[in-house]
Amino acid sequence: MTDRKSVSDKVDALGVGLSDTVHDLMREARPMLHQATDRMTERVSEMAQHGVDAACSGKREMQNQAHDLSDHAAHMIRHEPFKAMLIAAGVGAAVVALIGVMSRPHPHPHSH
Repeated sequence: MTDRKSVSDKVDALGVGLSDTVHDLMREARPMLHQATDRMTERVSEMAQHGVDAACSGKREMQNQAHDLSDHAAHMIRHEPFKAMLIAAGVGAAVVALIGVMSRPHPHPHSH
């Protein structure tokens, strides 16, 4: 019976030793995990800031292009009013035609 008890005692001692080792490893790894988490958080923040900067830059570019287009249209209206009127009429006719095509009821395919 002493052999059984000594084996059981050895298994218990081994289990306690393994548990202590795991706890020690977790305690030692905790600062490294915090450092890795901090670095990942910083990197995500940097990437988010780059995304915001790119969006702002794109917005400014679109505003500049819209302003240039508006200036070009105003210039054309002042210097070539007849041509501008024809272009506007053509665009208006195209929009009306597109709306007409889109608002027509489409035949639904019948299942056979």
